[in-house]
Amino acid sequence: MKLIKFFFLFLFRDRQSKLIKYLSVLSTTFKYLIRLSKVSLKYTVFLFPKIIKSQIFLEFYSTFNKTRINKVAYFDKKYQFNYPDWFSGKILVWEKIIKELDDKKIDYLEIGSFEGRSAVFVSELKNINSITCVDTFQGGDEHSSVDFKEVFNNLKNNLEKTPNQNYKIFKGKSNNFFIQNSRKFNLIYIDGSHFYEDVKLDFENSLNCLEKEGILICDDFLWFYYKDIRNNPMKAILECYEKNKNNLEIIFVNYQIIFKKK
Repeated sequence: MKLIKFFFLFLFRDRQSKLIKYLSVLSTTFKYLIRLSKVSLKYTVFLFPKIIKSQIFLEFYSTFNKTRINKVAYFDKKYQFNYPDWFSGKILVWEKIIKELDDKKIDYLEIGSFEGRSAVFVSELKNINSITCVDTFQGGDEHSSVDFKEVFNNLKNNLEKTPNQNYKIFKGKSNNFFIQNSRKFNLIYIDGSHFYEDVKLDFENSLNCLEKEGILICDDFLWFYYKDIRNNPMKAILECYEKNKNNLEIIFVNYQIIFKKK
């Protein structure tokens, strides 16, 4: 009897595994839709198929992927990080999205650099041309225990170790950077202040200097730190997308939401 049971478990193990993954996709999607519904019923419906598609990729192709684990180990060995890793779980998603820029030289801008995990990842891409890091190095409400002198020194030292030395660090408010900026970028990452007004300003400013066919990545789309949902990134991002939707295509939705400029 035990032998028969083992045989059937062996026979259907792949189906069971797939079933569990699909159930996980549905469960996670449902949680995300609940969060979305607190901000916009319209976008809860509109983003549903995009969230499903994105979650299937994460569940079937990137979760516990050995390639990602090896890359995390590589970056942790080469560079200096003293704070939790909020970036590496997104590596395979970024690789999937950034492939759209394979035939171009990448000019990368990030708003909110912290210790530079995302910056050093991008710096090691074969087609990277330039890196611009913008950060106040003062943190937000969620960074009360962070030593930002240490954070800044780690970023600076990490960038000095990167293969591409065409980088700049702007220490100050992102709006001040945009006021004096005249450059265009084709890859922009927004992960600075998470307060509604700041996210909105960063989105609009980034869109103005994003090249056509360029990619805009907004972090913490599903981050609800403030009790008043109107103060969180999601509302600001959705309002900016609604205003500029004729010029933007949503290409990935998870904890991050990623756009391509038409």
